[in-house]
Amino acid sequence: MPAIVISIDGPDFSGKSTIANLLVEVLRKSNKNIIFKRTELPSILTTGAFTKILRNSMDHVSSEVFALAYAADHVHHYETVIKPVKESKENFAVIQERSLLSTYIYQSLIGKTDLKWLREINRFDKNVPDLTLVLKVPAEEIHKRSQLEKRGFDKFETTEHLDKELSVYYNLPQDMVEEFNVEYIDAGGDAENVARACAERIQKEIQSKFK
Repeated sequence: MPAIVISIDGPDFSGKSTIANLLVEVLRKSNKNIIFKRTELPSILTTGAFTKILRNSMDHVSSEVFALAYAADHVHHYETVIKPVKESKENFAVIQERSLLSTYIYQSLIGKTDLKWLREINRFDKNVPDLTLVLKVPAEEIHKRSQLEKRGFDKFETTEHLDKELSVYYNLPQDMVEEFNVEYIDAGGDAENVARACAERIQKEIQSKFK
């Protein structure tokens, strides 16, 4: 049966988790014949726990170690979540937080990992979203949220790193925009309004997929 994968992406503190959760609620109301599955990367309850340990480590961790850890998590997520959905006899729609696009952004466009090698170690992850919605939030709002949330030490949530994220996410190379079917969503306002805007766009994708 048909299956669709929608990725919600964007810089840290752009509201991905909140919007993804609201989206599932909104979409379920108008699509009774579709099973909605909410997932995220890194997959914290499985291999993603290791990536979280690395992110919170005060010690130096090489970019290659991070890349390999995330690659393992991505292929595990593909094999245990996405592949079964694609092979199911039911109609599934996966609302996932982040995808390989995030890996390429953080590890290569922002980090120092060679993109060709990064693609090679991630070749077993066949999960390419049908649509990627990148949440676009003003820089001042991102920094305000980062100060309010105070999630503890995370080497990727410094002010300098957040500024790099904003610059890269909102100016993606055209080949990655096309590869991951990226579209931008103005996400600086009320979360419920943002979720409704996302739902409207996703509904078009659903109608096209589940004819």
